[in-house]
Amino acid sequence: MYCFASSSIGRTNIGSSINMNYKRRSVRVFHPSTIKIWSRLLSSRFDTTQQNSKSRTLGIEKTPLGTPSASHLLNGLDLYEVTADDGHPLTLYGIKSSSDLTGSTRRPVLMLHGRTWSSVPVYHLLGGEASDGKFPIEKMRKSRSLMEALFHAGLQPYCMDFRGFGGTPADKTNSVIPNRCVRDVEKVLEFVARKHGANSDSDQENINQTNILKYDGIPHHLPALLGWSQGALIAHLLAQKNPQIISKLILYGSIYDPLVSYPRSPLYSDKNETDAQFHKIENTFNAAIEDFTIEGSIDLEPASEFAEAALLSDPYKANWQYLCQFNNIDPARVHVPTLVVAGDQDPYAPIRVQAELFGNLGRGVDRTW
Repeated sequence: MYCFASSSIGRTNIGSSINMNYKRRSVRVFHPSTIKIWSRLLSSRFDTTQQNSKSRTLGIEKTPLGTPSASHLLNGLDLYEVTADDGHPLTLYGIKSSSDLTGSTRRPVLMLHGRTWSSVPVYHLLGGEASDGKFPIEKMRKSRSLMEALFHAGLQPYCMDFRGFGGTPADKTNSVIPNRCVRDVEKVLEFVARKHGANSDSDQENINQTNILKYDGIPHHLPALLGWSQGALIAHLLAQKNPQIISKLILYGSIYDPLVSYPRSPLYSDKNETDAQFHKIENTFNAAIEDFTIEGSIDLEPASEFAEAALLSDPYKANWQYLCQFNNIDPARVHVPTLVVAGDQDPYAPIRVQAELFGNLGRGVDRTW
């Protein structure tokens, strides 16, 4: 089953918009009813237990989110470090997830950020618990955390940072490469699945065994995968490559466009790109709020709060390379239940393109507009 959801809103930060709408009950993409729809669709602290027990420096300590000035952004989050297939540390964030979740009825969902900003300001803006242990959302405070909203909707949300974003350090290439991101997400999904009851690789290979808790015929430990903006392209590639490790797919504001072909690097050059010095480019406040383009979609205060948090988590622009790997995206090769969410005034994801994306997903399968 494929579903398409649209609303009369342009591109806006997913986290800041969601919980603002959650509190104000305004009719936008992320009204509480939309979050409940997500919940039904998805349900139809550093943890080093998976790591070497030897003492070592944790990856987040080498990042902007590991500094005292940004540590408050992690309030209310459980922190995990997952080791990639090349040994690089990847930072994963959860919420109320430190206990044993084997047999939990909550569907895990992993969220991927976009081109420029870490998952922390995007999905957990102003989140965290108050002194009485309650979420600010319950106390009608200013939390705009999607993590908290989804938790209250009955899901078990997680989000991660790609290399060079937020709490995940850059690797020696100082670049962000799509296929590398896909492999990293695969490792994180495996970690989350094990946390929710997949005890071995054989569980992934034998998902129909009767001793695994299922919902709508899908093993309940398999995470759903949500990608926003450019993160939706990473999620899309993973769904094509390795669909058996996710339960469902959500493409929010995907920037997929069949008319866009990213150029490939030349086969021959007199310059060695790997030896070229990497020059950092600072992010700016104006860049952090440039997505807020539709009047009335967000007030100045939450937009400014997002910009301040975003600059703390990502003071420098990430260096995306080999975008030509996105040319391999083919909606017809997606064969998992998928929800496409788009704003009809989103300048980066026009409805005509979203409709084409939706219409070509897993051709021959039922879909609902």
